[in-house]
Amino acid sequence: MTIDDLKAQNLILFEVISGSRAFGLATETSDTDITDTDIKGVFYLPRDKFYGLEYIPQISNETNDIVYYELGRFVELLLKNNPNILEVLASVPDCILY
Repeated sequence: MTIDDLKAQNLILFEVISGSRAFGLATETSDTDITDTDIKGVFYLPRDKFYGLEYIPQISNETNDIVYYELGRFVELLLKNNPNILEVLASVPDCILY
């Protein structure tokens, strides 16, 4: 499964801009546009993959600048107080894409 699959199948539940752009800390060498910006999100797996032998905890691009966590994995990381997940939950409204 890829990020394009998530979008084509409408599996994304939540999507935010994260990292330096979200905190107003971007510099001249930071990502230049939305396509290069750090993005984090939450998705759900289709029933056949969730109950089958194809569980996918997260999907990311080649550079890991864009990462989507499966809902169960997101909650698991939240329970461990993972800073990346807490950052997603603390996103300001203008950084929420979906």
